[in-house]
Amino acid sequence: MADLRFDSVRLDVRDMDAAEAFYRDALGFERVFRYDLPDGVIQMMAPGGRPPGVELTMLRDLTPAASPTEHVAFLADDVPSWVERVRRLGYKVEREPFSIEGETMAFVLDPDGHRIELKHYS
Repeated sequence: MADLRFDSVRLDVRDMDAAEAFYRDALGFERVFRYDLPDGVIQMMAPGGRPPGVELTMLRDLTPAASPTEHVAFLADDVPSWVERVRRLGYKVEREPFSIEGETMAFVLDPDGHRIELKHYS
């Protein structure tokens, strides 16, 4: 049987330019692809420009609603530094870095309120 690997998670967004700026500037992601469709835009952003990453989707008749319980997690070499980068760029830090049983994590919000976990295993 062939290998199965993770590629992306879809996040619905209101403003593709604002979403792209967050993932590019705050998290350092690069564009993998962008499809301009008659009813919207689909764009993948990923660390180093290679999946896995987030598939940002903006459709004409779709109103994004971030989940209050779900999140997308990314490994970070230095969680506090990434949180400060996010904050310096004016984005919301939902939960400051904290540690529990060998993990350091923090939660930030993208422009649509999607919860992004930044984590490091020690």
